[in-house]
Amino acid sequence: MNYIEISFTFLDHRDFRDILAARLNEIEFESYLDIEDGLAAYIQESLLDQKKLDSVISDLKSLFIFDYSIKYIEQKNWNLKWEKSFHPVKINKDCIIRAHFHDKLDYKYEIIITPKMSFGTGHHETTYLMINQMFELDFKNRSVLDVGCGTGVLTILSKMLGSSYTLGIDIDRWSYENSLENAFLNNIKDIKFLQGDINNLDGKFDVIFANINRNIILSDINKYIDLMNQDADLLLSGFLLEDVQIIRKKSESLNLNFISNKNKNKWNLLHFTN
Repeated sequence: MNYIEISFTFLDHRDFRDILAARLNEIEFESYLDIEDGLAAYIQESLLDQKKLDSVISDLKSLFIFDYSIKYIEQKNWNLKWEKSFHPVKINKDCIIRAHFHDKLDYKYEIIITPKMSFGTGHHETTYLMINQMFELDFKNRSVLDVGCGTGVLTILSKMLGSSYTLGIDIDRWSYENSLENAFLNNIKDIKFLQGDINNLDGKFDVIFANINRNIILSDINKYIDLMNQDADLLLSGFLLEDVQIIRKKSESLNLNFISNKNKNKWNLLHFTN
């Protein structure tokens, strides 16, 4: 599987990384790397829609000035980049995320994540928001679904926090395999991962995570509700401030109860129950 790397360089002093990543999320871009004066964005070659990309670039050109370049890369080259730039991420006083090549650290919850192509290392604000919010929930004897699980970091932590059954699902084969590897690294055995779409799922869950993007959340929100047990918690992230009211309005129109809105550097998280 080959990936396409698009490097964006901003031509003024302002930082537009959040806006850029949010728009690219909507057209299947899945991973990002900070570069000098800009952002490198990655997408599977098979998922790139040139017309959609041209439209997004045209829209963004009306907001700020930038240059960009495109190149094709092999997966192994991406892994080398991650290993050079990946540093442990402290989430809170009890939780830290590190790679297998870092020294062991003295935290109550130490999550080991192999930094590969999958999204969810804790560096991005949305992963940080989701993990922090998890510490405000009770997972004991509750079932969990992690939609778009990426590295499996949320799935793994939910098991550490006491969930009875935890399932992570992702459409990407690389994410599925990476999640299995990370579960093994953390010695988490009673956990399940699937490669596929949530429309193939049955059953009910007490907690559902969806850290994806606005368009997918709005498209799939009815399915999330169908999969929720009574008094279930739904955590949504992967979107910016301007998307909050759109997602909240849609969710509340479907009888979900708004609990809280958290944010970090323009990225947001919404917590609902049913």
